[in-house]
Amino acid sequence: MKGIVSYFKNLSGREYFICALRLYMGVWLLYIGLMKWIGGTANFLAYLHKGFDATWVPEPLTTVLGWIILFVEPIIGLWLLSGRSKRLAFASAADFFFLLVFGQTILKHYDVVANNWQYVVLAMVGAFMSEDS
Repeated sequence: MKGIVSYFKNLSGREYFICALRLYMGVWLLYIGLMKWIGGTANFLAYLHKGFDATWVPEPLTTVLGWIILFVEPIIGLWLLSGRSKRLAFASAADFFFLLVFGQTILKHYDVVANNWQYVVLAMVGAFMSEDS
């Protein structure tokens, strides 16, 4: 326990922010990613197809993007939690969040877009503030 306390005492403000952001985003992405698997991949893909059926997005693309979401979400979560290549992990998270926000824009769920664009920005801030490792 002493080691953990002394570790956090020795962090600069920037390092503390990056550590907290990594833990927050990592746990969150891992959790929501795993819940999609636990709930059933078929259910998740059916949910996506139901939403995107009325849009210009073709069904095969929706399926591919659904599988990308299923794999990438928990992988980026684990990557952020690992602390390896923090800048690249945060940049990948920002790209992933942009994909999700863009999808909500296609669905015309502007309230969701208004509430989620800040995750893109926050991940970009994390990438900007992280040191190359």
